[in-house]
Amino acid sequence: MIDRGSLWLPLVILLVLAGLSFWIERSVQAPGTDTTSDKVDPEGIMEDFDALRTDALGNPEFRLSAARLKHYTGSKRTELESPRFIQIDKQAGELSAAARAATVSPDGNEVDLFGDVRVMREARPGQSAMTLTTARLLVYPERKLLRAPGAVEVTDKTMALHAGAMEYRAGPRIVKLTGRVKARYIAKAK
Repeated sequence: MIDRGSLWLPLVILLVLAGLSFWIERSVQAPGTDTTSDKVDPEGIMEDFDALRTDALGNPEFRLSAARLKHYTGSKRTELESPRFIQIDKQAGELSAAARAATVSPDGNEVDLFGDVRVMREARPGQSAMTLTTARLLVYPERKLLRAPGAVEVTDKTMALHAGAMEYRAGPRIVKLTGRVKARYIAKAK
């Protein structure tokens, strides 16, 4: 008859070998292979970031700057602290937007500004300076489009306006206001 101890011996040896293999595998792994660090630590950080986009002739189209830029490899996410976006147009004038923070899409075609967003259009002949404030502003530089999905407040020398949402197309210079729109015109002093 076969002794029961001789049946357990191969099983115990296999369990010890499995545990030893597991321990060796864990101890020889490279320290940089942890995937959770990619989600937390940025791949690159830039201080005083400033980028200028020009057309084919070298004329400036827009500028994006920030106090700090952080880029994450795994998600292809880019975060900006204290961003400022300036759309440069000789005919329509300069339009600038500033906020507390922003994110840039992986392809660079969308900039999402949020936190005390302030958009300013400089004064031009026949137009007073204009200020727009909102909580969030989506900027599509290639399409020359600004979109505020939430409440906006627009003020200039002659009016104060509130709306539920706004879309501005820089090419044709069309502003589309939606939601509950309320405007108050300010009479000029004679």
